[in-house]
Amino acid sequence: MFNIFIIIIYAILFGSAMKMADLLGEHGLKWFKSSALLFGILFGISGSLLILNDNILANFFIALLIHWVLRFRIDSSEHGVAGAIMFTTFVLNLNSFVLNPLIFWITLITFSIFGLLNDAADRKDIKGFVAKLAKSQFHFFMVPLILIFFDISYWIILIASFSFIISYEAIKFFFKTKGYR
Repeated sequence: MFNIFIIIIYAILFGSAMKMADLLGEHGLKWFKSSALLFGILFGISGSLLILNDNILANFFIALLIHWVLRFRIDSSEHGVAGAIMFTTFVLNLNSFVLNPLIFWITLITFSIFGLLNDAADRKDIKGFVAKLAKSQFHFFMVPLILIFFDISYWIILIASFSFIISYEAIKFFFKTKGYR
């Protein structure tokens, strides 16, 4: 069983480290040599801790990882290290993983659709309401709420997703005010 406070800490670390790795590796933020790699490792370790914590979370975060691969978001060494750490953790613990088709497929399909719409909005291929909705990260709340509708025990996905995306967006907002995107 899971400890809610530990999951929140892991999810906050996951979102924060992910955005910091992105800023340091691809968006021009400079801190110290190999800082992007360090945050990539932290991103991977915190994702692995979420995967190891509970099978419900493992289904959600593995689907999230696959969705990033499908969208070519594992596009730099810091993302590659994080993805490799998470995937290796998953494979090494495969004997304790039980596929939950509802969590896995709803997450993978919905995130892939909204992710591809977000990518299209970034390229200016789509505009208006759909572009704004895709860019809003709305699906990080919608998917857990849909899953809770099917089974209230999936509430932990909402907590983890909320903690992750809020920390990611907070780091993004803070550094956007400093001129980084």
